[in-house]
Amino acid sequence: MTTYLKKVLIVDDDTGLLGLLSESLSVDNDKYTVLTAESGTEALEILLREEIFLVVSDIKMPGITGLHLLTKIRAEYPQVKVILMTGFSSEEIRSQVKDNGCLHFLEKPFSTDYLIDLVREQIGIKDKGFEGTLKNVQLTDLIQMCCMSYLSMAISVKKGSEKGQIYFKDGDIIHAECEDSAGEDAFYKILTWENGSFETMDVVTAQKATIEKNYQYLLLEGLRRIDEKAVKDDDGDEEQEEEILFSLLDDTIRVLIVDDSPMMCRILSDILASDEEIEVVGTAGNGEEALKKIGELEPDLITLDVNMPVMDGSTALKHIMIKSPCPVVIISSVGNSSQMNVIDFLCLGAVDFIKKPVKNDHFMQQQMMITKRIRLAAKAKINNFRRAKTALVLSEKDDKSDENLPCDRLVVLHSGAGGYTELIKTVSILPGDLNACIILLQTMPSEFINPFTEYIDKRSRAIILPLQNNSPLLGGRCYVGTSEYSLKLNSLGKRYFLRSESEVSKSGQTDKFLKSIADYYAKDVLIVLMSGADVGDLDGLRNIKEKNGRIIAQKLNSCMVPYPLEKAIEAGLVDQEASYVEIAGQIASII
Repeated sequence: MTTYLKKVLIVDDDTGLLGLLSESLSVDNDKYTVLTAESGTEALEILLREEIFLVVSDIKMPGITGLHLLTKIRAEYPQVKVILMTGFSSEEIRSQVKDNGCLHFLEKPFSTDYLIDLVREQIGIKDKGFEGTLKNVQLTDLIQMCCMSYLSMAISVKKGSEKGQIYFKDGDIIHAECEDSAGEDAFYKILTWENGSFETMDVVTAQKATIEKNYQYLLLEGLRRIDEKAVKDDDGDEEQEEEILFSLLDDTIRVLIVDDSPMMCRILSDILASDEEIEVVGTAGNGEEALKKIGELEPDLITLDVNMPVMDGSTALKHIMIKSPCPVVIISSVGNSSQMNVIDFLCLGAVDFIKKPVKNDHFMQQQMMITKRIRLAAKAKINNFRRAKTALVLSEKDDKSDENLPCDRLVVLHSGAGGYTELIKTVSILPGDLNACIILLQTMPSEFINPFTEYIDKRSRAIILPLQNNSPLLGGRCYVGTSEYSLKLNSLGKRYFLRSESEVSKSGQTDKFLKSIADYYAKDVLIVLMSGADVGDLDGLRNIKEKNGRIIAQKLNSCMVPYPLEKAIEAGLVDQEASYVEIAGQIASII
């Protein structure tokens, strides 16, 4: 069985101390690996090619100091833990260390035994181990852990009288068997079990290899099947949204990844490679390099980071839109410094914004979301983009909404990929004296709700607020939310509240939300579908129509991503196609 050891990197320009610390920490060389670097530059080179778990660095070094190294690690390798040490401490240094997320701060001289204990604590070395049972652990998480740790083993899974086995070799899933099934069919069947028990077996070899696909693809496909099964169980409808939505995507989507972090390029490449209809044709470390590769590779879509050296993302996007227009998706961290930049990117013609993936409990759902959004954005009609004239920032306004004013009418503006600018333009010309409640749903990361709300609020006569769990529906309120969360309308007496049921949206959530609206508001609701809006399997829209609600769609010739709207129009559910000016007029006429 392959044993995966975490790696600890020690950085110090004092070679004597570097050797001493390396030798001291090597007492646990059967538990973790110790690497060394004599400068910040050398440390960054090691971080590029090695998966480092913990960095122990001196602060005062020539060139790249320990503080600069800490800042760089926090920005590009947020999962890496950092311990800093110095013999020249000051209140300013302590403040900088604290603000930048340092794990521990050691003042020289210190005991090497103390450092060893700190490292052991982070690595997870205990004097005594534990035996027991893990409960509430998802099988997908266990499988992903085995693959990422390059293990060779087997997992025996039981659900009642049913049994199955999944076999791993050096982190690859090579075989599965379950009753009369074997290979991929058996793997997917085991993965759909909602509960059960498992047991790991160390030295077990499959009789033959029956699975060749990488584990990312297998898990994504398995989760997709689980998702489809849940939708069928809920609604009894076998029509599959993605089969219709992506039936137009017959060819492989060629993607160019632009990001100055080689690690992020690798992560995104692995995620996109998990989809058989997506091919990563190249990567670039900055905008200038990207512009050269666009001509050579002719990608169908470009993913673009915001902050990069040499040429940043904004300059690169302007060149792309002028010289070689193609769909661009911004994939960036949602930091304070980049939030407004992202909005500028979207107003320059970027189709969509996705936050960079992070390894947490929902990593597989992130992969599914990213590949789905990339596939949708790849068919964007860039020629339909019209750069929005920057709306004026209005003077301060008072919130005159009455918390006792009931919401007799409800308006939902639902927007997705390619819909940011039209949504901004529509809201900016709405009147300020609303007597209805307006919900603005944009497909975006939840962390982006507040800055996007602030941006729109400054350019609107209406009061715009971020949608929160259990937000009351009141006349005069306008909320901004994301369709990445599953929403449902609930009632308490004569008052209505919007409830966020989970942090990870799944297939069918749009329909459930629209159905809950139809149940309570019937004919007093207006749904506006804008570019890229998620229309689900149309059941929610059908419920709105059955209750005599009204549905308007943005004119298709102004949509960058018209396909979801076409689906609703072809089903006869849309009452009218309209421009953003006409949409604002329709809203004003009912409020």
